[in-house]
Amino acid sequence: MDSDTSIQIGEAYVSGALTSLEDGARTRLFYELLAEVVGAAGLRAYLPHRVTDPETAAHLDPRAVYDIDRAHVTGSRVVVAYAGIPSFGVGIEVELAREHGIPVILVVERDRTVSRLLLGNPAVVEVVRFADLDGLRRTLVAALLRIGQLDGEGAVAIRDAVATGRLFGAGLRDLVGRYALRGAELGVFVLREVLEKPLAETARMLGSDPRAAKRHLEGAREKIGLPLDARSADIAQWLVTELIAPPTRALQLHLFANGRHAET
Repeated sequence: MDSDTSIQIGEAYVSGALTSLEDGARTRLFYELLAEVVGAAGLRAYLPHRVTDPETAAHLDPRAVYDIDRAHVTGSRVVVAYAGIPSFGVGIEVELAREHGIPVILVVERDRTVSRLLLGNPAVVEVVRFADLDGLRRTLVAALLRIGQLDGEGAVAIRDAVATGRLFGAGLRDLVGRYALRGAELGVFVLREVLEKPLAETARMLGSDPRAAKRHLEGAREKIGLPLDARSADIAQWLVTELIAPPTRALQLHLFANGRHAET
């Protein structure tokens, strides 16, 4: 993968205990599953056990391990940290994220206790507690909304859209992770282009005015590579080919069978 693509997509650091594990194979498999969830966001997952594992990379000296993993933490867009197994390494990685202003999502089983010191770290923007992998995937949608700096009526509308199938979690993760949409840009793009809300209603839901909403929409289009004067048909095609999860067809049919909203 070339450097331009790496910069565009970005990296997510998957943090988790690796030293003296009771069931190392199963734990590493769980980290691989977390990487799959991260990958759905268009982010490239960095898994320490693939590079600096204490068993498979035992030849690396401790300073080299620190330097390699530190570089990946500080260069990441988000850290997803498994907190189900106490780990000095995870704590250090979360603190490195705090020092560099990188958001952290803690992932932990519902019945596990987590250190209050870790929970209180300012870098931790969300704690995702789960009972199964499907629940983990669903809950990460809310976590990414928070990282996307969107709340209020706009966030409620987007959560409803995910719950009803008009917007899929992988698509939302793409907007937040791959295209780095935040706040008003994220809200305007989803409400206007995906949910087909009129511009005036979109602005109201975000506590803005139509002119500001239009500027945010133009900013969002620029970030994802759509022309500022893109036609409705072009936007619809982009939604289907770039944002909508491939197995889904309901929204595709909706977009093309019912037409697009009128331009305002």
